[in-house]
Amino acid sequence: MEGHRRVVCGATQTIGLLAFIYLFYTQSFAFNPINFCFGNGNLSATLKDGVGVLEDDFQPFLKSLVGDYDLRNLDTSGFACDATLHPLVCVAINHVKIDIKTMEIYTSTRFNSTNSTDFLVKEEENIVQVRPYAWHQSDLLKNVTPVKFHRERQQTPARYCEYNHKVPAVIFSSGVFAGNTFHEFNEIIIPLFITSRLFKSRVQFIFVDYNPYLVEKFKRIFTSLSQYDILNPMVNKSIHCFPGAVVGLKFHNFLAINSSEVPKGNSILEFKTFLRTTYGLTSMNVSETASATPKLLLVSRRKTRSFTNEDEMVDMMEELGFEVVVVRSNKKMSNLDKFAKLVSTCSVLIGAHGAGLTNLVFLPAGAVVVQVVPLALEWPSTVYFGEPAPAMGLHYLEYKIGPEESSLIDSYPRDDPIISDPGSVFAKGYYFGKETYLDRQNIRVDVNRFKNTLIQALRLLGRTTPSRKR
Repeated sequence: MEGHRRVVCGATQTIGLLAFIYLFYTQSFAFNPINFCFGNGNLSATLKDGVGVLEDDFQPFLKSLVGDYDLRNLDTSGFACDATLHPLVCVAINHVKIDIKTMEIYTSTRFNSTNSTDFLVKEEENIVQVRPYAWHQSDLLKNVTPVKFHRERQQTPARYCEYNHKVPAVIFSSGVFAGNTFHEFNEIIIPLFITSRLFKSRVQFIFVDYNPYLVEKFKRIFTSLSQYDILNPMVNKSIHCFPGAVVGLKFHNFLAINSSEVPKGNSILEFKTFLRTTYGLTSMNVSETASATPKLLLVSRRKTRSFTNEDEMVDMMEELGFEVVVVRSNKKMSNLDKFAKLVSTCSVLIGAHGAGLTNLVFLPAGAVVVQVVPLALEWPSTVYFGEPAPAMGLHYLEYKIGPEESSLIDSYPRDDPIISDPGSVFAKGYYFGKETYLDRQNIRVDVNRFKNTLIQALRLLGRTTPSRKR
């Protein structure tokens, strides 16, 4: 009899443990084993029964990601795409199933010609395809994994949710420029901030073309924008259900956020505040970093557009009274936990046109950015850094080199079109110009002429006369 009681007691404990596990999974992960095993027979029932209802406060955020014309379509059909600016961004406010393995999204919405995306719709298949990357250049987008929206009809075999989520999904790609700080911020980080900040971290990121280096480098930003781990399609092969989804990221302009663009209300200054909070940067204004010796950060390039007389430049900077910090390692710049703090203590950032200047996003307000503009690179220098810097509350100066300061003068005569008419070189094709001016050009700065630019930088910092070491 005693043995019988022990068996009963053990069985009771086992049943209790199983009940606890069941409640833990259903409450913590919204996992429904009945739907998982047997399903409900059709898409609408499966979605509505298996996925948390889209909270009312998410609706305005999702709708804010499309323009007025597309908003009417979103209200009518539950699906719309916005291509007001460069990238195509599609929004679904109805329940969706996402096959993470194939990046196919199933919804009960019908895609029709009333959507502004009708040029993407294959009517006979009812499919909308999006390549979720913010750089709208066809030869680059072809390398981005497409995400496809499918209309799942009632008569088709139902797909059942393996994981249910109560927050919307935002799907984006790492693109093809991982490792280049400018493109990382320009096409991923700033657009992700624009797109997801409204959700107040209640959003699930799905990272197409998953790049572990990128996730590690920007982990603080990702975890600040979403309280959930990023879903990696390379590892997670399950079917996930969401109460809504955004495919693609909003892009306003190069390193820019325009408060008048969709979604309205954000600004690049808010983004800088976000970075300051995320990385624990204490200096809001350059006056808070002021000392007897202002700190100057010189970005030193190694492979191309490098300063061939860098030591001479540093000597001149120190003679003017700067504490000069030369950064040569991409590895050092990739450790944002440390490098962001270093940049935030600097009064001046100097570099030749290139990705390293993107670190201006960490400078305190009132700091000075000095861009050395190589031969033939006036347009990208102005658009990529010259225009964004003042919008971030920074002073901007540029130093345009002359032909004699370019290494190209060693290979081509003064009257060669490569020296005298760069426009004709780019007219042959972007990649021909890129190879010549971006990939094969180094710089020997005229130190005496460049000195005047740095004296101007000192004056912008409130130092009317250069101080010299004794």
